[in-house]
Amino acid sequence: MNNAVHNPSLTPRPDAPLVFAAAPYLNAAPLTEAMRNRSDVTLIEQAPSTLSALLASGRADAALVPVVDLLYDADLAMIGGLGVSADGKVASVLLECDGPPAAVKRLAGDPRSHTSNLLAQLLLRDHWKSRPDLICDESGTPDATVIIGDRALCLPVSGKTRYDMAETWQQMTGLPFVFAVWACRKEHPYTTELTRLATEAYAQGRQACDAIGQRFAAQLKLSPEFCRDYLVNNIDHIIGEREQIAIQTFRRLLKKHRLTLANKDASA
Repeated sequence: MNNAVHNPSLTPRPDAPLVFAAAPYLNAAPLTEAMRNRSDVTLIEQAPSTLSALLASGRADAALVPVVDLLYDADLAMIGGLGVSADGKVASVLLECDGPPAAVKRLAGDPRSHTSNLLAQLLLRDHWKSRPDLICDESGTPDATVIIGDRALCLPVSGKTRYDMAETWQQMTGLPFVFAVWACRKEHPYTTELTRLATEAYAQGRQACDAIGQRFAAQLKLSPEFCRDYLVNNIDHIIGEREQIAIQTFRRLLKKHRLTLANKDASA
């Protein structure tokens, strides 16, 4: 038996920068901010629903994938134990309803989302006991709409009722909700290096919430205090034991209600 201690410094490293892909939202910024000025990393920012395809095509080495993509793709593996989650109110993943959630018949999903669209359907079925049709285009008139990301943080006041979906999930399960995780293909040759880069970037990013808040405040026309408070009090980035339990609970409930990414009944 080889009892030698593994030395990460002996792990082969790539000759070219490794490519990380993530959503360009405030909630992900502590994970990615420190990657912007590294020579050994290239950062791509796109809508969450497109990120897994970047891994599949080889255009990205690691991506902050929607958690449902991790659940439905056996070739993906988490790296670094990092992601985006909320233990209670998140403020940036909303369900906006014309009337009572139990009366919702047509749900407009956000085309940029995978996880939040399924979470909305799950909450409507399991928590509010409705069974809406999901629409992701401009056809028809929905009576509930999924709104995610920075757009949700900037919504003007309206006469519609808004439900914070992470808060509703916690009320239903007693658990945090995990929206996205750093992941790569299981057979990626530089998994150790990807983990090191993700971990180092977050260690720097979590110390930079003031600067991140300032940058996004200017972009979103929000106050720096609001943006920093959101990062510190609404968003978590370490996927620990409770978050892992939450992921498996989400998987179980999706299966119970036969919900999939294709919005078709699952046979298993």
